[in-house]
Amino acid sequence: MPDLYGALDLGGTKLRAVVAGLDGNISGEIIRPSEADEGPDRVIDRMIETLEAAAKEAGTNVSDLRAVGVASPGALDLIHGLVTEAPQLPGWDGVPLVEIMNKRLGLPVLLENDANAAALGENRFGAGRGTRFMVYLTISTGVGGGIIIDGQVYHGVSGSAGELGHMVVWFNGPRCLCGERGCLEAIASGTGLAWRARDLVDRGEAPGLDRILREKGELDADEVAEAARAGDEDARRLFDEAGLYLGIALANHINIFNPEMLVLGGGVLTGAGDLFFDHAESIMRQLARKEPLKYVRLERATLGDRSGPLGMIAALGDMVDAGGRAPLRPGSG
Repeated sequence: MPDLYGALDLGGTKLRAVVAGLDGNISGEIIRPSEADEGPDRVIDRMIETLEAAAKEAGTNVSDLRAVGVASPGALDLIHGLVTEAPQLPGWDGVPLVEIMNKRLGLPVLLENDANAAALGENRFGAGRGTRFMVYLTISTGVGGGIIIDGQVYHGVSGSAGELGHMVVWFNGPRCLCGERGCLEAIASGTGLAWRARDLVDRGEAPGLDRILREKGELDADEVAEAARAGDEDARRLFDEAGLYLGIALANHINIFNPEMLVLGGGVLTGAGDLFFDHAESIMRQLARKEPLKYVRLERATLGDRSGPLGMIAALGDMVDAGGRAPLRPGSG
């Protein structure tokens, strides 16, 4: 049997455990609720239980895996293996996840931001396979991203690079969950679209959306998309603005990074991409500089929810190639 590696995608609502070889072929995969409201200790228990179940499905044991990678949301200290803060995970303030997992599993453990892991997954096994310079954005509940430079995740000096959802694209625009105004996440994410729709309703400026809210009791991004497809002008305007400011962000990424490829993924793009993807591409092509634009392709992600765990498998392969060390630590690239 070839060497197998474990990967965990840690989220606020679910856990995904994958056992795979370095070629990306998955031998075992299990998805379970994370039960994040029960706190770090219980979530870590469930992470290990889920990984054990995935290993069993693969016909092996966790103890026989070569190493384990964890893709986590939130702010991370990659040097010390800490989850320093994660809004999706109550109580995760300075949790030494790598140390805990290492002691409990008896295996090398590598920690990475979930969006960076997804970027690496798409780069090695998905839409960006074969590219060396790539920018990845996931447009979902929030907007995240990752930057691939010469085949590796770019972390920046402190490990916090790649917060592409918090590029300010609209000066003094809508308030973002981060506290700033005009972030791409506040305009194009599922949460941002829902908040903006509710704001229009509260101001009495969107009668069609108000009617939906009264009839269904909720107004999420799916409801706004349905209204836009049915011809509601206010809902349509929200998606037009999402496409406009996403296009501005994409043009900036082209001008700054000169990538071979831009890869877009995430649930909002999957569910409502028909309402804003083409507009975003048109704006991108209007605003990007001609020279870098000649070399870039805009593609949709292909791995779906597996991009994060497969990215961790790729990162573990890089760690092996580097003699057991993480391939790119903050401050080294």
